[in-house]
Amino acid sequence: MTHYVIRVKGTLSRELTNAFPSLAVHSEPAQTVLHGYLHDQAALAGVFNHLDMLGVDILEVMHVPQPARPQPARPEPARPQAARPQPALPQPARPDPDG
Repeated sequence: MTHYVIRVKGTLSRELTNAFPSLAVHSEPAQTVLHGYLHDQAALAGVFNHLDMLGVDILEVMHVPQPARPQPARPEPARPQAARPQPALPQPARPDPDG
């Protein structure tokens, strides 16, 4: 599905905008903006034809690109690490031979 913004001349009545149930409607001074996701170019052509049949002048059509999907982070390759000195382990107590 592709997101489109269609700006038309004039403020469309609710009756006219109800003809486009898959599109959201925003009225602006002397213009109406229809926007939403359409399945394909045929669906977009259907909206154009419908607007034409209603006598509505199209001022602008804009394709809104999909936001880029973030790429998953790649793990850093393992780097060889320098050997760490091991702590000295306590030595067992030895019995004193003199005692």
